[in-house]
Parts: sequence; C-alpha cells; structure tokens
Amino acid sequence: MTETEIHIVHAADIHLDSPLRGLGRLSDDDLADRLRLATRAAFDNLIDHCLATQPAALVLAGDLYDGDWRDYSTGVYFTNRMRDLADAGVPVVLVQGNHDAESVISRSLTLPPNVTRLRTDRPETHVFEDVGLAVHGQGFATKAVSANLAVDYPAAIPGLVNVGVLHTSVQGYAEHDSYAPCSVADLTGRGYGYFALGHVHTRQVLAEGRTTVAFSGNLQGRHPRELGPKGALDVRLSLDAAAKLDFVALDVARWEFLEVDVSDAKDESEAFDLVDTAVGRTREDAGIRPVVARITPVGTSMLAGRLADAEMVGHEIRPRAARHEVAVDRIRSNVAAPVDRRHMPEAQRLALETVISEMLADPRALRADPSLKPDLDTLAAEVNQYTRGVETDIASTEQFADLVTEACQRLLAQADGGLL
Repeated sequence: MTETEIHIVHAADIHLDSPLRGLGRLSDDDLADRLRLATRAAFDNLIDHCLATQPAALVLAGDLYDGDWRDYSTGVYFTNRMRDLADAGVPVVLVQGNHDAESVISRSLTLPPNVTRLRTDRPETHVFEDVGLAVHGQGFATKAVSANLAVDYPAAIPGLVNVGVLHTSVQGYAEHDSYAPCSVADLTGRGYGYFALGHVHTRQVLAEGRTTVAFSGNLQGRHPRELGPKGALDVRLSLDAAAKLDFVALDVARWEFLEVDVSDAKDESEAFDLVDTAVGRTREDAGIRPVVARITPVGTSMLAGRLADAEMVGHEIRPRAARHEVAVDRIRSNVAAPVDRRHMPEAQRLALETVISEMLADPRALRADPSLKPDLDTLAAEVNQYTRGVETDIASTEQFADLVTEACQRLLAQADGGLL
C-alpha cells in the first residue's frame, strides 16, 4: 500500500513515421521538410519529458506505429529511445491499437526489459511493487476489434493505485472508427483510479472523481483537421484522492483553424487588419513551433462579394501571415452580405442554398453523374498541376470535397455581392 503520490505519463496515438498530409499545398519547402519529421521530433519531446520528470511509468495507449514498418529504421529508433528510458530507470507499459495491432506488425526487434507490452488475447496486469502501482490492459490482436474489451478487465487490486489502459472508441465520444467499443460506465465500473485511453485524437476527460477517464489525444497533429496543442498528460494518483491531470504540450508544429469575424470592418483594409491580428495572436500562442493555418474570414458585411475573390484575398493575407512566420494551408471566405442588401431575390437565393446544401452534404456523390465527368477531369488536371505533378484521384479524396465546398461558398458570396 502506498500513501505517496504516484506520477505517470499518459500518451497515445504517436503514429511514428506516419506522413503528414497536406504539405504539398505549402509554399514553404523548408517547413514542409521539417513537418515530415514531426512525429519523431514530438516523440523525442515525450522521452525528454520523462527523463526530466522521472515518472513511475510511461503508459502508451495504442497506435505507437501507423502500420507495418516500411523498414527496420522505425523499430530501431523506438528501441533506442526505450533504452534511454531504461538507463534512467523509467518503465514503459504499452498496448497495441488498430494501427499497430499484433497482426499488422510483421517485423520486430528485442525491446529492453523496462518495456512491458500487455497481452492481446486477454487482459493482463503488471504490478510495480516498489511504488504500489498496478496497470491493467489488453492490446489488439487484429486491426478490427469489435468486442468490448473493457468488460473483461479485472477488478482493482486493493491497496494499490490501479490504472487501466485501453485503445477504444467510447460510446458518445468516438471521433474515429469503432474499435473495442465500450461505455464510460464500463470503464468506471472497474474501480481503477485512472483509465488511460487511446484512439480518439482529441484530448478530453470523460469522467472525473473516483475513476478519472481520459483520452490524451495524439502527440502531434498530422493534418489540418488535427488542430491546436497536442501532447501528453501528466497524471498524479493516490489512494485517497481523485487523479490530478496536467496537459504537457509536446508537439513540434501546430495546425490551426482561424475564423476571423470581419463584420465590423469598414473596408477591406480593416478586414485584413483583423486577420493580421488573429494570425499574430496564434503565432504568439504557439511559441517557437511552426504554425500552419487555415484562415476563414466570417461574419455579415457588405464586403462579402469582394472577399469572395479568392485570388485577391490570398494575395492580401498570405504576405501578412508570412510576416508572422505562419504558413497558410488554405484561405476561404465565408462572409455573407446583410439580408436587406442582397441583390439576389430571396426565393432564388433559398433555392440556390438548398442545392448547395445537398452538394456539401456529400460532394463526392457528384462523381456518380456521368454528365459531370468532363468537368471533374478538368478539375483534377488543375489540382494535379497545383500539387506539382503529384497525381491525385480528385473524385475520391478530401481535396475534391474541399474544392466543391469552396466553390459553393464563393457562389453564395458572389450572389450576395451582386456579382452574378
């Protein structure tokens, strides 16, 4: 039994050596090259944090790897970093997730003795007698685990601080594919002090109190939809108090989505000054990290039609962002004209909005219309040229949905500004 506070570090979804998406749209080649190494650099930050704080254990809740290794360099890198922790006396407990399930990883290297990989055929408990800590968990044997693994986890061991670790999509909180689904009640019912979860890339606390349940989120944002600070959780546990959580930012680059309200701008210059201020604030919040931003002016303004000119807006905003050392992934205006000043008749506008809503609900459904094939081919050619010759199946990628969305929003803005 322990009366002292136990410190663990909870991290998940590292996806070592996975490619970052969307780098082809950046005009900064040096930044794009740096971002390609971001997952390793973020993991280095995690290891450095553990070396500095000496936790009782580093707990990794699945998807350490993004899939089978392309070569042994990924495994060599991880093994070397585990040896660094071994030399410092920091143990590691990990489970496998859907991306690095036992059936997915075909290569292996001998890990140092400080690393415990929990079983994949049933829940396993590892006890650290010296600190009074028990860690319970089960990894994925195959990629598509549909069973509720949590219900078979053992009850808490009396007199020890108990921690569960699981890669899962929790009902009501899942933002990814449904693997090892369970409920919050399934997790709190085990009686553990803390449940360390992986799979959902957004950091969030699902339960507090007798059992604290949390997703740490992923260690490094890897594309424009994985926004904001990323890192790990410092968790402090004791037998007689609820877990205390502190977020530790460990990412080396940051994706941000900036919606800037320009409703009060008297003219275009003021609108762009508002964007400039927002970009500068984001730069400051990120510290030394590179920032890649999607920027969307929003609001209600008579400037709507003018701000629908994507080329002009891009030439105004990109240099301002560059002065703040912020790389722009995409700029999209979503400014609407005041209702009483719209040039398009209301009935016609409502009909247009209905059609656009249907298109935005499923942009890829457009590819089913054979009459649109020539237009899609033209669009694909333009995008392939924009991505420097990298061939893209425009009808089946995120880029296609983005382009359709942008075109629809520009159409509405142009209607509002009387440009049709």
